[in-house]
Amino acid sequence: MSAPARSPRGRINGRISVSTLTLVLVGLACTVLIAKRATAEKHTGNLLADHGVVAGTDTAPSTAPTAEQAMGSITVVALNGKVVPLHTKGEPAILMISSRTCPWCKRALKDLGVMAAGRPLPRLKLLTLEGAGEGVAMLAQEQLTGAQLIGPAGGADRQRLTSRYGGTPTFVAIDRNGRVVRTLPGYPIAEEMKHWFAVMVGDQDDP
Repeated sequence: MSAPARSPRGRINGRISVSTLTLVLVGLACTVLIAKRATAEKHTGNLLADHGVVAGTDTAPSTAPTAEQAMGSITVVALNGKVVPLHTKGEPAILMISSRTCPWCKRALKDLGVMAAGRPLPRLKLLTLEGAGEGVAMLAQEQLTGAQLIGPAGGADRQRLTSRYGGTPTFVAIDRNGRVVRTLPGYPIAEEMKHWFAVMVGDQDDP
């Protein structure tokens, strides 16, 4: 005796069940990926937030990310092509992420040139997206000296840096322990620029 033929409705229900199962599996996979991403981002901290630094102190709390965590997994190199750390042990610094095509970056450097009046800026780290060498002309234009010129080690590092920071300039204030005190996208107000200038030239340690 032959088996009874399945009705069209039975075939449709079978297809619906398979489709439902597929959607459930895809949903679970997406949930796992989102959870993993959230966990990864949790360790880097919120870069656009004030990290609870107490006014008048020169160090960030232990909950603030280090400079390396804040920048993600990128590698930076100096003018000689050698990999360098983002933070010099025991010294605060102001990291400025810039681009040779950014008019506000040029404006910021111009204002720093006026304030410096020939004084070197040993605690300024100029991270130029197009490479450390591109920062040479930008500093020379404003007669700025003493700054550390760095840039992404490769194209992949530049892409990661660009996706992590919304635009240029972006200023990252780093305390003497290498922790991020504050991240500021855009051009600082005059008082903040004066404050960070004092850190850049070494007149004060509170970034």
